[in-house]
Amino acid sequence: MNTFLLEIGIAEAPSNMILPAVDQLSSLIKNTCESYKLNFCLIKTYSTPRRFVVIVEGLPNKQNDVINELKGPSIEIALDKDKKWTKPAIGFAKKNGININDLKFKNFDGKEYLFFQQKRVGRPVPEILQKHIVEWINQINFPKNMRWGSYKMKFIRPIRWVMSIWNKVLIPIKLEMLESGQKTYGHRFLSRGMIFIKNAGDYEKQLKKLNVIVDFEERRKSIFSQVKELENEFGFEVELDEDLLTEVTNLVEWPSVILGNFEKKFLELPDQVLITSMAVNQRYFPVFKKNKKKIKDIKALLPFFISVRNGDKKNIDLVRRGNEKVLSARLKDAAFFYGEDQKKKLEFFCEKSKNVIFFPNRGTQSQRVKRISLLSKYIAEKLNLSIKQKKIVEKVSQLSKFDLGTLMVQEFPKLQGYMGGIYASLKNESELVCRGICEHYLPRHSNDNLPKDIESVFVSIADKLDLLCTAFSLNLKPSGAADPFALRRAAQGLIRLILELRLSLDYHALISKGMLFLNEQQSLDIDNSEIKNELLSFLIKRQLWYMQEKGFRNDLIDAVFAGRTENVSFDHETKKPVIPVKQLEFVELLSDHIDTKIFKRSVESIVRAEKICRKYPDKISDNIKISDLLLVEEKNFFNILQPIINSKNNLCWDAKKYLDHFLLIEPVVTSFFENVLVMDQDPIKCGNRLKLCQILANWSKRHLDLKLIVFT
Repeated sequence: MNTFLLEIGIAEAPSNMILPAVDQLSSLIKNTCESYKLNFCLIKTYSTPRRFVVIVEGLPNKQNDVINELKGPSIEIALDKDKKWTKPAIGFAKKNGININDLKFKNFDGKEYLFFQQKRVGRPVPEILQKHIVEWINQINFPKNMRWGSYKMKFIRPIRWVMSIWNKVLIPIKLEMLESGQKTYGHRFLSRGMIFIKNAGDYEKQLKKLNVIVDFEERRKSIFSQVKELENEFGFEVELDEDLLTEVTNLVEWPSVILGNFEKKFLELPDQVLITSMAVNQRYFPVFKKNKKKIKDIKALLPFFISVRNGDKKNIDLVRRGNEKVLSARLKDAAFFYGEDQKKKLEFFCEKSKNVIFFPNRGTQSQRVKRISLLSKYIAEKLNLSIKQKKIVEKVSQLSKFDLGTLMVQEFPKLQGYMGGIYASLKNESELVCRGICEHYLPRHSNDNLPKDIESVFVSIADKLDLLCTAFSLNLKPSGAADPFALRRAAQGLIRLILELRLSLDYHALISKGMLFLNEQQSLDIDNSEIKNELLSFLIKRQLWYMQEKGFRNDLIDAVFAGRTENVSFDHETKKPVIPVKQLEFVELLSDHIDTKIFKRSVESIVRAEKICRKYPDKISDNIKISDLLLVEEKNFFNILQPIINSKNNLCWDAKKYLDHFLLIEPVVTSFFENVLVMDQDPIKCGNRLKLCQILANWSKRHLDLKLIVFT
């Protein structure tokens, strides 16, 4: 079985860029194989901080030969009356590089045409790979690239070596700085350096001899199993955060787990301070007392930590002492910051925020807090909170950002909100206020929890909305993959809060208030309408994405959002705001009923009414003449429309009321179409019947575009 090996050796790459890079390399190779119709058995990816590796197994020796049949002009066109070649025939031969005397005629569907069978011999696979290796390397995309020396080539880190082997044979390629070979390097400290790889199939085994575990998953499992051994030996629990475990795995080539400790006095610090100091600064894992009763959310930190060394167990005690010394210095700093922050009143930090810029030309953090407070108050009043709840909302919003000025948060930005809640608690603020300060940042990502208290929810919405309004007013919109201010994440958080908590808020009103408060405070001279429309469109598109991620069918989403995916947030006839929660309820109800027969018949009957109205608009009466409704089916149709006609001033029904009446209408409308000639020669009868159809179609269209629903 043929094996192709490509290894790109580099100076140590950033841990978060390793797996995406090797996945890209694998995709590029796979796409090339598919474009040349090369079958293969397996593509393996390996990676360490010093190498990106892809191995392809089961490739053929060469491409399959391809026989192309070239069909030219017919015999009447190819030959003149003297049986000599015409210009079209000569042109056909020249275009395809064929000697005209080699052309033959072949019968196609009873007619003779010029014909030539061309055989294209498949190229050797190593030759194809050689052609594309440099191209693959250049196409790997990184968020940041660098150049080194006088070379023009850019890469995440300097390329030290490239190894490209077909079975036992080198595939030679040349980059600016080096040529490929069959030599690779082992562990920086545990091996003697280079080794010659004789066979691509032995790569992984040979690297292990050089103390390099090239398989990411194997290194990850090794770390995990070593940690579990320590847990069993000492009877504690280790919290292996998935993201941190991935990062640490990408920092080592030969992992050895170390158990270290720190002074018990540091346990007086808040747990999250210790965890953050260990994880963020040192990439250590925290250790907890074993939770024998399995009580949720109860974890007691122990004065230990787990670190991972890139090496073996030799001189492990020396490494442990070094790790402990570094962590001790970090924790002393944290203890100092914690003590110093407590000496200040909360008002001190609020005052300090007056000198901290939020966005250039958009005021300070203090001014931003005032806008968040106004927005929170507006939302609280709109959703009819009690006076007591409104006071909590106001207090949370006023203290929401004070901890940004603390020494602790300035050292550990990830602790924003958490430290605010801790410090507010130490200053005897209520539990609701402290929790609100901590949780108004939630949700931080798509799978994060929502705030527990409704008071915190309103401040969270206001916080995210103000960020969006401010950024869009500066034209700092996300572009492609670039989103430096995490605006997509803020929008997604805002949408989750509104939809999952079923809040009757509309984007247009929220954006209008957000821009109003920003304009009044900053005295801006900008086109508000354009900014509002851009931000509204942005939020609606994020809502569409949210619903798709929830697994709702695209056609149902399209039916609900028809005409409302850009800058429209108002019903086109009532001029009342479109409430996102109402849209979600419609999609949910449609999803529940889409597979029922009566739903399908109901959709078909209303779509039929809509089509006939669209086809004969000039024949529709302005009003229904009740005295001219003579047939039972006409009268039944008119009677079933009464709730719709009588609710003219409130045309947008809620989802359940709409669907209940929608299903009730179906047998009446079906009977009408089966037994009544809509396009009667009598213009009065025809106009009446079309008007009935129009009332039904317009009512339904204000809620949904049923034509977009697909039935299988």
